[in-house]
Amino acid sequence: MRYQFRGIERREEGKRSMAFQNITLEPELSDLVTSAFEKSWQFVRTDPELAHNDMNEMRALLSRHIDRLAQNGERDLWRLANTAIGQLRRERSAA
Repeated sequence: MRYQFRGIERREEGKRSMAFQNITLEPELSDLVTSAFEKSWQFVRTDPELAHNDMNEMRALLSRHIDRLAQNGERDLWRLANTAIGQLRRERSAA
């Protein structure tokens, strides 16, 4: 059985536009991605550098980063979570 996830990206004033991305994952990978998202979201929602941003946008970006990392072969839960958080921080500091 495969699971599908849909990530949403938005564009506002030159940023990303609204787009839907369907990702199909095997159940084991789906569980890993879900766990990595839950662990990293606990941190992101309270992080002083990230928490003041639009939370829906943060959730979508975090999900997109974790999905991309998993699609590229990363299978370590903590590397998925920490790398995605690092990518969010870099994006926010560059904005």
